[in-house]
Formats: sequence, structure tokens, C-alpha cells
Amino acid sequence: MFATNIVTAVDVMKTIEKPLSLGVHMSNNLDEILSLTKEITYQDGDDFDITVTEYGEELSKTKDIEFLWIARNTSSTVKKASTNIKSFNDQNIAKNVEENGPVRLGDEVFVFNKSYSWKVQDLRKFIEWIIEKSDNNEELVESLLAILGQTFVPKLKGLDAFSNSKNINPEMIRDTFLYKEWKEKADLKSINTNNSTAPKWAKELGHKERK
Repeated sequence: MFATNIVTAVDVMKTIEKPLSLGVHMSNNLDEILSLTKEITYQDGDDFDITVTEYGEELSKTKDIEFLWIARNTSSTVKKASTNIKSFNDQNIAKNVEENGPVRLGDEVFVFNKSYSWKVQDLRKFIEWIIEKSDNNEELVESLLAILGQTFVPKLKGLDAFSNSKNINPEMIRDTFLYKEWKEKADLKSINTNNSTAPKWAKELGHKERK
């Protein structure tokens, strides 16, 4: 039976209206962001020209980080609303296809399949079974390599705990067996100062104040 997290039309509208509670600046930017988004959707290819509207041109030239921040937050709200709308439509299409069968719409054929993924029932027993069935250490290592895969990365906290239990410096073990693969470009990340896990220095900064 069709199920799961249902997104109602009311939820979608609430998401769209949410910017109004985030301040006058953001709500004023909503129309500008929607207009710019509309114009960009008409463009072909992966590259886009953000200067197709007066607001977009202002974004391309501004050095005002607060202006960019407001535009970013408004865009994120629009993106969330768009995602909710798509999810709402997907759920209703899925329900229709489940009840009436596969259908072709344009170049797409929609079918309804329940997906699944494999889970380990008892990890401890599974590991014990691998060890028990291995005739020697070499076979055990080869089996673990095949099962874990070449891209396996251990849980760092677990590795540190194991190192500490053997009275070995966790940092030394990390440096011995692991390495950091740096991305070519840095990612922009935000710290929510309302979270209890936010660092003290971030919480103590005032609006537009830099570290």
C-alpha cells in the first residue's frame, strides 16, 4: 500500500510563506529571487547568466556580504519549497501508478516499486562467523578486504577508542593508516549559533562581526 512521509498542499504553502517570519529583508527578496529563478530556468546548458534581471545583476556586483546572505537564505527557502512541491507531486503520481499501473508521460515511464536495502541482522555474529570460517590470518585479511571494500573508512571515534584501549596515541594511528583527501575547492559551511554544539567563539560574535 502506498505510504510514507506525506507532504500535503498545506505543508507546501507553509514552506513558501515561511520567509515572512524571517524578516522584512528576506520577504522583500522573495519576489526578486522567484523572478530570477524563472529567468534562469529558460537558459540552456549548465552555465547560467545571473545578470538576466536587475536583481541578479546587483548580486553579481555587490560586495555587501549581508545582501548576499539574505539572498542565500531566501534562495534556500525557495529551494525547500520547490523540493516539497516535487515531493508532493511524486507522492500523488506514485499513488496513481500503484493503483492504475505504469504510465508514459513524455519521455518518461513511471513505475511503482518498493525499494529495499540489505541490513546486517547481528554484526557481532557476522564478524565472528567470518573469523571462524577463515583458516588463517591471510585468508581472514583477504575476506575482510573483499567484504569491506577498498573504499572502507573506519569510524574515527571507534578507531580512537581502540587505540586508547591499547595505550596507543590515537593521532599517531590516524596518521599511520589514514590520510586526508582535500577537495580542490573549499566549501562554504554555516554554524548555527543556536545549537548547543556551536563553538563558543561563534556564539560570541555579533551580527556582521568577524573573527
